[in-house]
Amino acid sequence: DGFKAGEFDLWCSQKTLVYYSEQQIRRVRVVRRADGYYCQFLIDVERQEYQKPTGQITGIDLGLKEFYTDAQGNTVENLRYLRKLEKRLKKAQRRLSKRFCKEKKQSKNYHKQRVKVAKLHLKVSRQRKDKAIKDALALVQSNDLVVYEALKVRNLVKN
Repeated sequence: DGFKAGEFDLWCSQKTLVYYSEQQIRRVRVVRRADGYYCQFLIDVERQEYQKPTGQITGIDLGLKEFYTDAQGNTVENLRYLRKLEKRLKKAQRRLSKRFCKEKKQSKNYHKQRVKVAKLHLKVSRQRKDKAIKDALALVQSNDLVVYEALKVRNLVKN
């Protein structure tokens, strides 16, 4: 990706990359998050999953109050992870604001607090992503065809 950072040592918790040859690895990307650096591998592998047809067809309606409602009337609630961490986030941002100083270089305590705030935001985003992936997988595995309406939620909120 034009990121010339040199060579890295690879430390893996699992031996997953041993199964792939160098020709199968298409791209390696280094990503920085609030809690550290991560290495993403794009691997060219053909994957097939076989499931018996269930004969189920459903339509889903994405919403603001509920995560989605399907054609049978089942709803999956929106857990509002940001609302649950709001008190901790508010306190952490207040501490960050107190450590900020315009006139001189930022202190080590400021940078430590900035990382804490970033980690709280990262936690919320990971919780949302995890919930969305699990719900989508359950929906796809239980139905043969899933139909949804492509609405722009931003426009609905304005109106």
